[in-house]
Amino acid sequence: MTSSPPVSRATPPHLAHRELVYVTPERIEDFFRAILRGFHDDYVAENWEPHRKVFEPERSFGFQVDGRWISTCGAYSRTLTVPGGSVPVAAVTVVTVQPSHRRRGLLTEMMRHQLRDVSERGTEPIALLWASESAIYGRYGYGQASPRLHLTGKTRATGFRPDIDLGAGSVGEVERDEAIPIIKRLHYALLPDRVGALNRDDNWWVVKWHDPESWRHGQSAYRFALHYDRRGRPNGYVAFRVKNNWSESGSAAEVIINELDATNTPARAALWRFVLDLDLVRTFSVDAAPDEPLRYLVNDLRSVKADPQDGTYARLVDVPRALEARRYASDLDMIIKVEDPLLTQNSGTLRLEAGPDGASVSRTRRRPDLIMNVRELSSIYLAGTPLTALGRAGLVIERTEGAVAAAALAFGWPQPPFCPDFF
Repeated sequence: MTSSPPVSRATPPHLAHRELVYVTPERIEDFFRAILRGFHDDYVAENWEPHRKVFEPERSFGFQVDGRWISTCGAYSRTLTVPGGSVPVAAVTVVTVQPSHRRRGLLTEMMRHQLRDVSERGTEPIALLWASESAIYGRYGYGQASPRLHLTGKTRATGFRPDIDLGAGSVGEVERDEAIPIIKRLHYALLPDRVGALNRDDNWWVVKWHDPESWRHGQSAYRFALHYDRRGRPNGYVAFRVKNNWSESGSAAEVIINELDATNTPARAALWRFVLDLDLVRTFSVDAAPDEPLRYLVNDLRSVKADPQDGTYARLVDVPRALEARRYASDLDMIIKVEDPLLTQNSGTLRLEAGPDGASVSRTRRRPDLIMNVRELSSIYLAGTPLTALGRAGLVIERTEGAVAAAALAFGWPQPPFCPDFF
């Protein structure tokens, strides 16, 4: 969850005594108020109570002037699923600068401070964030790593192809208290294959389904349905809301799918059929992974509109450790020169020896096959941005013929990344 400006001019007199300060227990409420003010919203304490349990004051800081927060920044300690594995990640959040203090370099100072802090901690080789404005974070080495699609359509136009297998199971709506423990188990089982997704401990599960009425904007509370296999065992789930819209011609309600997942294709298709066939519902919307099968289940491809959206942005903080934390789709032995102006210890020429069983990275003086900035390396890390496209854009320089194609194949992964967790 981030919000901010373009950069810096000379520091005015009223900022001369600004001070970078970490949050202390007695200042948490003031810090939360400053965050919400940065997003042009009001702080209502009870709405944010679950977030207090995931909040990490030791990683949360900002600038103060005369004891008043004028900017905020923080991070959560999470675990990110990467191709073939997982890695600790600094989930960057609550980045704001108050309107009266923008374009003074505060964001740049906070970003540099935070990257140094993550690097010095030595725990997390990667930082991750959601960008409220996509143009902001590239200059700090963040690249869009897991894009998403906003899917919309009219439910009556989404009939499935006749050869789609819905399996022999069934779908049933269940109450929240029954659904959530089962969803937890399924999420945990599916997480190793969900590149780009984050772990959820008990506190994050509370945050995930926290549902104040004032946040619903006319939508229903969360509703839940489970898919059961032929033996009655849950193997898929969907969480959704419905927004009623009545007119003289009848209902034009919308179903908003929050999360849908399953252990196999028929179960996933059956869950989609369940939400698309809800009585009185005429339209649907969902933020989904780029490879969401719904678009190929329907008879009419045009019945599902797919609007590309920003997803999470990644930033490699420790390049060798990050590259060694994932696996690769094909064998690769390549020399890559990395340029990182902010974390200069990442800059240099590396030999990446990688494959389906893992990777090793070592420093070398050999002539590079590829040259790229850490922003581009971060973009391709989760296999959400094609290296070939960056090469054609001139953002990755090929010094050895065929290097882009070979690296693109190795950095690819069968399932595009997707992050269903907003933070």
